[in-house]
Amino acid sequence: MKKEDIMKMEEEEHKKYHRRLVYIFIVILFLLFLGATFYYFVEKWTYLDAVYFSSYTITTVGYGDITPKTVAGKIFTIFYMFAGVAMALYGLSVIAAHFVEVREEFWLERLGKIRMRHHTENFRGRLGRLFGFQSEKLTRGYEKKK
Repeated sequence: MKKEDIMKMEEEEHKKYHRRLVYIFIVILFLLFLGATFYYFVEKWTYLDAVYFSSYTITTVGYGDITPKTVAGKIFTIFYMFAGVAMALYGLSVIAAHFVEVREEFWLERLGKIRMRHHTENFRGRLGRLFGFQSEKLTRGYEKKK
């Protein structure tokens, strides 16, 4: 592949990553304000209290200073926690995966610049050569004795 093609592919991947992050952020905001609106109408909380409860529920902080009192609020909170925590963790995993990929690319590029010397001979081979040991003669002699 040409270098331009590789650069173009990397740029497209980078745009896809940013698009995915924006979608995740929008879904998390949607969940936050969906929960806040629900608690505002069902639990009759102020909107600030509803957003506060929704945000600390999604982030799994759970202070406990405000709790749903109605049956509908409790049932909604059960499903809301699973959906909100799942989206928040998914967003964090996408961000973490991106940082791992960037670090991996950095090290691969850096290792590509280092010239590697191939060491085909091991320590035992060097010692044998140093002392004039020739394994071929020894093995031929062993095979003849059989």
